[in-house]
Amino acid sequence: MLMPASAEFSALCQSQLSLITQVVGADSTAIYLAESWNEQALPQLVPIAVYPTLTPSAQAKPDSYGTAKALPEDLDLSHYQRTVTSVSTAEYFTDSRKTAVSKQPQLLPSGEIFQAQQSATQQLIIPLVHEGGVVGILASWRTDHPWQPEERNRLEECAHSLALACVLDQRGQWGQTQVSALNQLQTQQSDRFHELLHQLRNPLTALKTFGKLLTKRLQPEDNNRSLVLNMLRESDRMQDLLVYFNDTLQAVDEARTESTATVPLLIPADGTDPVLEAEALPITADSLSHFGGALKIEVCSIPQVILPLAESIQALAAANDVTFRICAPEQTHPVKADVNALTEITSILLENALKYTQSGHGIWLAWGLHHTTEQPLTGIVVGDTGPGIPQADQPHIFERHYRGVQASGEVKGSGLGLAIAADLAQEMAGFIEVRSPLSEMTYPLPSFLQKWPNNGGTAFILWLPKA
Repeated sequence: MLMPASAEFSALCQSQLSLITQVVGADSTAIYLAESWNEQALPQLVPIAVYPTLTPSAQAKPDSYGTAKALPEDLDLSHYQRTVTSVSTAEYFTDSRKTAVSKQPQLLPSGEIFQAQQSATQQLIIPLVHEGGVVGILASWRTDHPWQPEERNRLEECAHSLALACVLDQRGQWGQTQVSALNQLQTQQSDRFHELLHQLRNPLTALKTFGKLLTKRLQPEDNNRSLVLNMLRESDRMQDLLVYFNDTLQAVDEARTESTATVPLLIPADGTDPVLEAEALPITADSLSHFGGALKIEVCSIPQVILPLAESIQALAAANDVTFRICAPEQTHPVKADVNALTEITSILLENALKYTQSGHGIWLAWGLHHTTEQPLTGIVVGDTGPGIPQADQPHIFERHYRGVQASGEVKGSGLGLAIAADLAQEMAGFIEVRSPLSEMTYPLPSFLQKWPNNGGTAFILWLPKA
């Protein structure tokens, strides 16, 4: 079933009929589109354009699109039968499965049947065919002499062009409908996200308040004080992420509203590039690619950034009966990195190591490895003695939503952590390397790992430029 023709397509049909009618010397030409198509009934033919247009003495009859159309008063369609047995029209009503439809005389939109009077008028009906299906017909009449082959060819060329234009018009309208529906869905999703953010802020604020009150009741030498401080630090991190989430939602909402209102229909007359420039939008791909916004590369001290995270992992590892070791080198080189990004990567690697390491096994954090390429790199290692990563999975573990063999395991996950970490590392001119099992490790392993066989386990190495 076709959508109603757009005003642009109707205007195109009218201009084409005006030209072709004069070229072939016809008395009148009309374009009909097929509507209300189904397997039980033949399509209703709706007039889209007629030439000549209405004369003052003719009575206008509004069509289904609200536009007054009528044939010249000297041609009464109710007296002509549609010819369906000619070579060019015998198969022209087929559905999307190319099934022939009845070839009996059909009702016009007015409800009247063509009656054959070939002796009085020469009629020519050309189907508007696209990929084996007919979207309408081009009908032309004259009374003085029969149609010549070259005239038929001209009309068939016009019908072919209008069929293509009709298909493009339908696709354009369908695309606009889909965009409108998608925009409505995105608006609803944005509303839900804003509501969720609003609801998350209150319990987070309460947790931070309780944590601060608890620190005041604990003595400095109390071992539990470090746990509360770690909880407050993670609460601050969560609050920063929520702020960035809110800013991103606001920017996306503004970008969606602006883009739907400013995208030009045609190429600008001044010849400028019609492609939207990234800097012209209120939000860019770079500003959306990271937690916390665009990266700020600066000289960072590795211990100052990652040791606070190690304190949190130490407590969680002890609770899970997992041995955790920090292997600090005697000398540490600073790196060029973004503090938030380095924190995020290290957190992801440490949390993954803890999540996939069984009770009774161990994980470790080390730094100070050296890698010489075009630019000297320093490596940060997060390793574990867990089951390891199969060789078949390793080329894909940094792909979004890929979990490999873990997808069928008991440990739940989204497959996003390593993909986020790899993207952040690349933005800092670094990369992440995976070695599994630990026997593939080309760098010295900590001595405490000797109690576990090295036929399993995994080590991730984050390589960053030296400052």
